[in-house]
Amino acid sequence: MQEIRVYFCDFWKEHTLENDFFLNILKNKYKFIIDKKNPDFIFCSCYGKEYRKYSCPRIFYSGENITPDFNIYDYAISFDYIDFGKRYLRVPIYHFLNKLREEIPISENCEKRPFCSFLYSNGIYADKKRVEFFKLLSNYKKINSSGKLLNNTGQYVKNKIEYLSKFKFTIAFENSSNEGYITEKISDAFCAGTIPIYWGDPFATKEFNPEAFIFVNEFKTLDDAIKKVIEIDNDDKMYLNMLNAPKIKQHKHYDEKIIAFFDSIFSNKGVILRKDINKGWDKNGKYFSCNTHNKKIIKTIKKLLNH
Repeated sequence: MQEIRVYFCDFWKEHTLENDFFLNILKNKYKFIIDKKNPDFIFCSCYGKEYRKYSCPRIFYSGENITPDFNIYDYAISFDYIDFGKRYLRVPIYHFLNKLREEIPISENCEKRPFCSFLYSNGIYADKKRVEFFKLLSNYKKINSSGKLLNNTGQYVKNKIEYLSKFKFTIAFENSSNEGYITEKISDAFCAGTIPIYWGDPFATKEFNPEAFIFVNEFKTLDDAIKKVIEIDNDDKMYLNMLNAPKIKQHKHYDEKIIAFFDSIFSNKGVILRKDINKGWDKNGKYFSCNTHNKKIIKTIKKLLNH
């Protein structure tokens, strides 16, 4: 088994090596050694600048709505529909969070459940459509909101999937709408056996069956989308048909694609593709040239300045 020395930096606080999805997918093929001082590769995300310390190849990943900068990263895995040869792989974010590999069992009399759930904490860094839709749909029936945002139940949820499963519908709006950016919002609703009322990725139907969810992006107005929700809510047959429809439009073998992507990366051990290969960073975060020739010049200048 090939040994690869790696280090992880600039990830979210909850990230651990034990739950890292890349290591878990690749562990049967590669033996990873965590080496902070002299890694062959670093895995980095968007929550810091520690990656600047390393001159080895950088592999970027983030679950945020951020397009990778190939001037400072050699390789990236993200959600964008872009083509950057062997340096980039598109894997939708929901694949790492819950893979929907099995059909979700539907309980009896599920059409008799309470109307709809809304579970969010972010009201600042999100599109205003989320709150606007909540308020408009609330004019029809009460929506149970048990997150920090617009809480109207007095409770806060510990188990998201369990909570969502108690309702017929779930408002599943992304923070923003961007091509290819699909997070856990819609897949969590599917996993809970509820119908997502989804807004976000305009290409969501490339991933998910349009007969399995209410796709707000496709309606001219939010009022039109609400009319559809009301229609389905009042027609048990229509509701159950949507609830029982296959979720994934096309089953894609993302794990196999990820393995092939890293096989290509690891076979080019030590190859730098980013543009800042011969650059470093000063204390203010600005680029400065630091190739061998210029390092000698800098040392010479410093000596002269000290005399």
